[in-house]
Amino acid sequence: MVIRIPKDAPASAVDEALKQIASQPKKARKGFDPKKYAGKIKFPVDGLTYQKQVRDEWQ
Repeated sequence: MVIRIPKDAPASAVDEALKQIASQPKKARKGFDPKKYAGKIKFPVDGLTYQKQVRDEWQ
């Protein structure tokens, strides 16, 4: 099953798509848990600091 979500879709559209996938029978899902990847990533460093550090490695 493929669900396309446009770039400018609100967060509620993404939540609705996740609910639609989760409501399917487990046999049809093929072992993919969409809730595992939803939400914010816990990152131990500030994003801007990390970005500057990685960009400095390129030079």
